[in-house]
Amino acid sequence: MQVESSKIRIRRLVSLLPGLHLRELQRLLGMSFNSTRYHVDKLTAAGEILRTEEGGFSRLYPIGTSDTDKALYAALRRPTDRQILATMFETGRVSHRELCTRTGFAKSTVTEHLRRLVEIGAVAGRISIESMVEYELTNPNRVEALIRIQNPTLLRKATDRFIDLWDF
Repeated sequence: MQVESSKIRIRRLVSLLPGLHLRELQRLLGMSFNSTRYHVDKLTAAGEILRTEEGGFSRLYPIGTSDTDKALYAALRRPTDRQILATMFETGRVSHRELCTRTGFAKSTVTEHLRRLVEIGAVAGRISIESMVEYELTNPNRVEALIRIQNPTLLRKATDRFIDLWDF
């Protein structure tokens, strides 16, 4: 019975928080890391969740998550990328300098994160009339939907509430 409830909780948390790291899942569940990994391995083998390795960390996704969405979910789980994408959504087309000003990030930080966002296809650079590069979202509607889903404050409250209700 306990095993089934753990698996259900894992599936629900992964669907609530796509791109979740295995360690973060372990902390949310309050289980040992080995138990969490065991259940994740079983769910992955059964085809109930997706597990990808990224830089030595495992990210977890619901079944059916496209590669594009996996990259966007992973980016939105990083606070700096999330803030850059949210700023770009609010302003539309934006220059590198303006993005630095609006976010408060250093030029090198913005450059690094923009490079990664361009690589995954979330952002595109265009030459403006003034011969400077301006960046814009390639799919603003999709990014907006994912930003709303990945709102860390709202998700944290919902997840904490879900865990509290489950453990009553």
